[in-house]
Amino acid sequence: MKQKYFFALLVIGAVTASVTGIFQEKFWLEKTGELFFILPLLAYYYKKLPSGNYNLYAFLFFLVTANILSFFHPVWFFSYIGIGLWIGCYIFLVREAIKHTEYEKGSRFMTLYFVAVVAIYAYLLSLHVLELERSLSDGFLFSYYIIYYLNILILAITALIYYLNSFSKKSVFFMCLTISFIFADVFRDMEVFYFPDLSVEIVGTLIRFAAIKLSLLFFVTPEKKLRLLHLV
Repeated sequence: MKQKYFFALLVIGAVTASVTGIFQEKFWLEKTGELFFILPLLAYYYKKLPSGNYNLYAFLFFLVTANILSFFHPVWFFSYIGIGLWIGCYIFLVREAIKHTEYEKGSRFMTLYFVAVVAIYAYLLSLHVLELERSLSDGFLFSYYIIYYLNILILAITALIYYLNSFSKKSVFFMCLTISFIFADVFRDMEVFYFPDLSVEIVGTLIRFAAIKLSLLFFVTPEKKLRLLHLV
């Protein structure tokens, strides 16, 4: 059996285990699947991962640690630590994207387009945060969520700037992983705060799996421009 098929089977098995855990309400199985989804991907991309990349190592550390600590999520302070670790993941993704972004002076139309997109996203995000306030009685936890979603906003803005300036295969992966993380978080909050539903939880989990896969593709893909759109 070829190596890639072997790792593919391990990944599919991990996804199946996680989804089965959600269906059967077995928390340990769900989290085990999430953790063992990451390990085969790391083994498969090991030789392609850029050496000496601090952002990559930090991202992987926060990612794996967050998944390990998710086993203890019912304990309140571990859930706080988990949110902080995901914030760390987003910070180092942003750092890596900024490193590859070439800023160019853009047209007024593209500048207005960028401002409009950011304004709309910020407005929708603020509505979501205000809805969360009604469901959270803990003021500190609500402040923590504000910080978390500010990082999501920064991630989205960075993705848009990077994509519009670079328009490379690497920037496409970054844009896709950003969208995936945003949707995964929205589905998670829908399931936790609005209406618990198995389909919502499963879709959110699958999207997060896709975001992690795209993150590794982002790191292993060299920066090679397809064409350049001027923005900033």
